[in-house]
Amino acid sequence: MNGTPLPRSRGRATIVLLALAMSGLVSGGCTTTITQAHTDSEAVAHAAKLDAKNARVVLMPIDIELTQLTAAGLEEPKAEWTAAARHHVNAALTTAMAERGLTLHPYKKPKSRKRAYRDEQLEKLHNTVGGTVLFHHYNQMAWLPTKQGKMDWTLGKTARSLGNEQNAEFALFVFLRDSYGTSGRKAAMVVGSIIGAGIKAGERVGYASLVDLRTGDVVWFNVLYSDSGDMRVAEAAREVIDDLITGFPL
Repeated sequence: MNGTPLPRSRGRATIVLLALAMSGLVSGGCTTTITQAHTDSEAVAHAAKLDAKNARVVLMPIDIELTQLTAAGLEEPKAEWTAAARHHVNAALTTAMAERGLTLHPYKKPKSRKRAYRDEQLEKLHNTVGGTVLFHHYNQMAWLPTKQGKMDWTLGKTARSLGNEQNAEFALFVFLRDSYGTSGRKAAMVVGSIIGAGIKAGERVGYASLVDLRTGDVVWFNVLYSDSGDMRVAEAAREVIDDLITGFPL
């Protein structure tokens, strides 16, 4: 894995938007929902050797945060909103995968501190890899010479320990950030529309990735950008998940 470690939390959402914008995918002025999924054909072929209905996929703890966007554009984390969204997203993922004949197995934190710490480090590694994929794979101007635009990323052999412990062949990672405008922000939008400033009330950004725990390879990766929807509501959260799992290979 190449690239510079990227900050967790909101900074990663900025990287998502940056990658999309530099790829010419995001344009303001209208309601937009964009997804762009990529797979590693060789990794998918390797994964296909396992019947999807018999595949065990562990759902890693969802990295999600909802914030309130003030009139000045500052983002204030909202714990209650985040908790509600996490519940709805979990339920939506479980249902959506069940409709595909696939059962998601929630990650179980090991009792051993050493193993729990190892899993935490693997999650951090995935965050770094995910940020690097966003910047270097979705932005052609930043393609790495050794990759040549291929979805060729891995967490390495350390992923095997997670697979053995969770009794799973794959791990599904989900990252989501959502922001909602205050009344002051919405008022600023009205003013902005008059003067052509293009101020937005909030945006949904995120990504999901499927990792083959037998090899550590990132089998599938999908980026989501939307300026509509509300993950605090079950129905809207399901719409977000349906977009987020577009092109899911299993």
